Amino acid sequence: MEKYIFLDFDGVLNTPKGKFDQKTIDNLRYLLERSDAKVIISSTWRLQGMEYMQQLWNELHLPGEVAGLTPSCNSITFSSVDGAEQWQGLHAEKGLEIAEWLRLNANEPYRYVILDDEDNILFTQKEHFVKVKGSKGFSKSEAMASLRILNAKAMSRIKRWLYHILELLFLYVIVQTFFTAYIYWLPDLGLCRMEYRPAQLHECLIYHHHFSWQK
Repeated sequence: MEKYIFLDFDGVLNTPKGKFDQKTIDNLRYLLERSDAKVIISSTWRLQGMEYMQQLWNELHLPGEVAGLTPSCNSITFSSVDGAEQWQGLHAEKGLEIAEWLRLNANEPYRYVILDDEDNILFTQKEHFVKVKGSKGFSKSEAMASLRILNAKAMSRIKRWLYHILELLFLYVIVQTFFTAYIYWLPDLGLCRMEYRPAQLHECLIYHHHFSWQK
């Protein structure tokens, strides 16, 4: 299964301490060594071209290798229904750029993670996103979170359904437990003997009477 890391620079590798902070580089190396993922540059630095990015990687001895650059999405044109008015707007452009790169280059099945200090992504990409604290850069804990995303085993549709059924069964058991506790073990209910309680409950449910302890 192919794995991709969509990598931002500023706020991820570049911190207030300087560009390509060594700690962030070490954490990126940790992630790459354990995931065998390919690096796709989503930073605005990519606009300088693939040759520049590969040269930068070699000169700084950065881990892994640059396998691609996301395309640039500058604007989207909208228009009113009658066509009388047009305007340009753009939201989550980085997410759109990543989605387009995957559409053009990735073959199913694949896994990916987005490393960025801004959540400028699509809603459907939330589970693939690790938000990096820009003031500190890419940390070890964020590298481990990224690794869990990349190495997670994809669940089949049947397994997801079974998982949801188990969740519902668990919820049912919890509700039944609380209801039983309310009927049988709640103190000061005014019910004298345990063996009378099911019959009294049955009678109240049939005739819509209040329980004796509710009068």
